[in-house]
Amino acid sequence: MPDSRPRRRFRLPFVDSLSGRLLLLTVIFVILGEVLIYLPSIARFRLVFLEARLASAHLASLALEDRDMEVTPGLEKVLLDNSMVVAVTLSRPGRPDLMLGELAPAARTVDLRQQTPFTLIRDALDCLLKTEPRLIRVIGPAPMAPEMMVDVLFQERDLRDEMRAYSIRILTLTIVLSAIVAALLYAAIERLMVRPMRQMAAAVIAFREAPEDPARMMPTSGRSDEIGIVQRELAMMQQSVRRALEQKSRLAGLGAAVARLNHDLRNLLSTALLNADRIEREASPAVRRLLPPMITALDRAITLCGRSLGFATTETPAPDRTRLDLAQVVDEVLATVEPDPPAAPDDPLLPAADPGPIARACAIPAGTTVLADHDLLYRILANLVRNALEAMQATTPPPDGHRLVVAIGRGSGDEIAIRIDDTGPGLPPKAAAHLFEPFTGSARPGGTGLGLVIARDLARAHGGDLTLDSTGPEGTRFTLHLPVR
Repeated sequence: MPDSRPRRRFRLPFVDSLSGRLLLLTVIFVILGEVLIYLPSIARFRLVFLEARLASAHLASLALEDRDMEVTPGLEKVLLDNSMVVAVTLSRPGRPDLMLGELAPAARTVDLRQQTPFTLIRDALDCLLKTEPRLIRVIGPAPMAPEMMVDVLFQERDLRDEMRAYSIRILTLTIVLSAIVAALLYAAIERLMVRPMRQMAAAVIAFREAPEDPARMMPTSGRSDEIGIVQRELAMMQQSVRRALEQKSRLAGLGAAVARLNHDLRNLLSTALLNADRIEREASPAVRRLLPPMITALDRAITLCGRSLGFATTETPAPDRTRLDLAQVVDEVLATVEPDPPAAPDDPLLPAADPGPIARACAIPAGTTVLADHDLLYRILANLVRNALEAMQATTPPPDGHRLVVAIGRGSGDEIAIRIDDTGPGLPPKAAAHLFEPFTGSARPGGTGLGLVIARDLARAHGGDLTLDSTGPEGTRFTLHLPVR
């Protein structure tokens, strides 16, 4: 039966920390740098070795130019041993060649006149990696007489031993330098970067555990680099979060108190409304004429209490977006939404304003679709349409009558803009300045100012927005922005 247990991957413990990773990367890069330095260095060492053999062989071959000196086999062996070569040939222009020793087949021939940096490195590595003994032939100009060519034959073992000894010295030096450089870099990075970042991480964790505690704020160091900027920005963000949490806590307590007061106030207002109804049935005609404004005010007060409590206790729902026919939704809103009853005038003897008929039109092309939640989109449009109807209901119509038009506006490529135009009197400056603020942005007496706030929240829940484009004596225009996908 196969083992279904998850296999544990081997990981170095110190690699999980930032400092450990920096240390490992530092060592790797230092060693890589040393390797890149070693390759041309060992190639240069081999070249110098070969040139030295050519120079010593050239000096040995000069003994052949003395006609009075007899080169015996014993002297020839001494000259070759001192030069550490098997054979040497000296070629001179216009003169016969001079030769010491006997030529033998060579495993490799190196012409120093045709060497490139690449071939030098390649041949150096080849020499280091070979283990079998072999003869190599080296051809090059004489160091002290470039017009002469020296051809030497010697054992590669001597060159390989010297190169390996040099490599060991380089390796030892590389290890020592890598350790020193890595330690210095690690200490510098640890002090300048890792330690401040570790402190920031600890401060963030401590702030998360107790964000209300001022003692757990991010400490700043006064640095002008990126770490200092991050420290200051995190400290400012923590201050903002702490103030928001404090405000939220106060608002939560205030909301709980308001909810209790709201409940008691609604009970008192309901009792007052019942008593007003009894008085209206039993009082004199003069008293009954004065009761409707009071009853209307009580109704508005009860409605205000209910809406305020609902706004404070209800969260913005998450939209269940589907592809909708926008024109169909707008037609549904225009056909079903009616304005709230107008408020009674302060003087019951004054007649209410007659707005006349209000024309409603949907100017959205058929087939226009939008990705939205049907119920939430209906709520948004219904609130805007109702506000427009109430604004026009309270004013004298123009000569051609009031009209409400819902059309497609100019939006970006990723959104659709829905315009709601009316011919109302426009918003008062105070209402326009605080339009989307709860309890302050209402243009209607007795209004809560919550309708547009909720409508904008629902639009933003869709990834869009609700904006006031224009308002004035000629009318008001709101634009609802919704994403198309």
